[in-house]
Amino acid sequence: MQNILLNHQLPQSGQLGHSFDLSNVTINHRRYFQIAGMTLRVESDLPLDDRTFHPKFDSFRADGPGDDMVTIRHHFGIPELHEQAFGKASYRKPPWAIYHQNDSFYYLGISPYEGDSTLHRVVKFSESHTHATIYNDDACASVWRKGNLHSLTMFSSDQLLLARLLADRQGCYLHSSGVVVDGAGILFVGHSGVGKSTAMNLLLDAEEKGNIQVVSLCEDRNIIRKKEDGWQVYGTWNHYENPRVSSSSAPLKAICFLEQADENSITQLTSRKEIMRNLFSCIIRPFVTADWWEKTFDIIGAIVQEVPCYVMRFDKSGAIINEIAKLGGRHS
Repeated sequence: MQNILLNHQLPQSGQLGHSFDLSNVTINHRRYFQIAGMTLRVESDLPLDDRTFHPKFDSFRADGPGDDMVTIRHHFGIPELHEQAFGKASYRKPPWAIYHQNDSFYYLGISPYEGDSTLHRVVKFSESHTHATIYNDDACASVWRKGNLHSLTMFSSDQLLLARLLADRQGCYLHSSGVVVDGAGILFVGHSGVGKSTAMNLLLDAEEKGNIQVVSLCEDRNIIRKKEDGWQVYGTWNHYENPRVSSSSAPLKAICFLEQADENSITQLTSRKEIMRNLFSCIIRPFVTADWWEKTFDIIGAIVQEVPCYVMRFDKSGAIINEIAKLGGRHS
């Protein structure tokens, strides 16, 4: 059977040959969100309302299109396809098989069970990943109607898409807590257990006491991008425990690699090799391709040269707060 996707004639809403007329899309079927300078336009066959997406997205809502547009179109019902028609996968590990053909990427949601050829999701991305046509299985329709969705793509995380987009925009996603302290962006970088949430809570406690001005970006995932006037840090909606997230951004003044200790100190790192190793270990990755690695390697190299990086050792006393404030330019 001839593969519909390979001919770029995608059936919509599970109806073969039916065309989804975007000119008739109303506000009830479209929403806009902004993150890290990008505007994501989400469109769906099914209506959207204020309950469709989790409240964490509220800060990221936008009124309309922006300069850098990414379109995500949701349909419900899987086209009749056979994975074998796509040839050899460039990546295949449940829940995804990925193919690159005809200037498009095809992400097929595959079963983890051997012998089960059912496709649970079919996604066609443009070469640049700025246009996504997503076919969700019928079960997703009820999930959509129930609302409180934690990702715009209905994937386990929107990082899969955003991390890919950022590499083309001199940016990257980092496993980190991000804060704006007295107007200066600071990242606490590291994996779970190193104290990112602890450092964040110490800052928020100091803010409540009126000792410092703090904006919490996100306590688990943040974005940095190089702009014309320097590096900028942006909050994301990919939180871990603390739902206090913000779409705010600020000039990035410091990256701190955390170590919980019995002392309170911040020491600048001078070894570029050590900084690169630490940053690469905390990069959030999409499905990796050679071009993504090449772009990301250049981005990390620029960060190492241009953004001050430190080791921050601290306990839970709060004594580290004054040292953090100095990173943003405050004098004791």
